Amino acid sequence: MLPHELALRLRDVFTLQNVIHWVKSVTIEDRQGEVRSYGHFKPISSKRFLNDCHEYIFHFTKTGVVEIDRLAIGVPYQDKSNIARWSHTRGGDQRCRGNTWFIPYETIQSRAKERPHPATFPVQLAEWCIKLHGTTRVAAMLDPFLGIGNSAIAARRCGVKHFIGFEIDEEYLAEAKRRIL
Repeated sequence: MLPHELALRLRDVFTLQNVIHWVKSVTIEDRQGEVRSYGHFKPISSKRFLNDCHEYIFHFTKTGVVEIDRLAIGVPYQDKSNIARWSHTRGGDQRCRGNTWFIPYETIQSRAKERPHPATFPVQLAEWCIKLHGTTRVAAMLDPFLGIGNSAIAARRCGVKHFIGFEIDEEYLAEAKRRIL
């Protein structure tokens, strides 16, 4: 319940505008009846709990009425027959991805060497958050929990001019600097 408790505590200062579900791993049965798994997750060694294959992303804004570019991370339509009659497509083959984002972790062999932080996320996840607000509109970005710098890498890739990050762990900060520079 911790993510929800934090969201409740922030409601006096910010408005929760969107809740996004980051799916790290998913298993589906395809149309041919084959079960397929995609992505990775951190396994939980427990006889009581399921593996956590998703995380919440709370999109807070000051007012709750901030316009976003829903098609910046859009996806093509499966059925192309209705594109021309829908005005929200802007005449293109893009629809809103929605609030469930499947972004798997990259496969690694050694967490200590390749992802030396217990709470990392893919750079693409931060990129999509930036793109939703419009890369030309994001003048500055702040990450109060920098970790190993994935949000800073995303900011650089998206052309964000000013990035500020805080990290109290010297080893994580050194790794972030190494990855960014």
